[in-house]
Amino acid sequence: MKLIDCIIPVVINFFAYLALSLIAIYSLIYIANASAGQVYTLTDGEYFLVWIVMAIFIRQISGDISVLFINKSKKRK
Repeated sequence: MKLIDCIIPVVINFFAYLALSLIAIYSLIYIANASAGQVYTLTDGEYFLVWIVMAIFIRQISGDISVLFINKSKKRK
């Protein structure tokens, strides 16, 4: 197996988890602002830490996302 075949799924998963966590953070902040009638803000450092922790959390509950993008039907000999 080539090294590039191992790296591609890792890169796809990495960026997918970061994108999903970013969407989740902004959704949670928007819902909190809309439902409570108050303004919730986070500093840049807090956003970064929550973003990374949320990506790890999404990774733990979702599994491997790269299987959606990579065809695994090739038969090995």
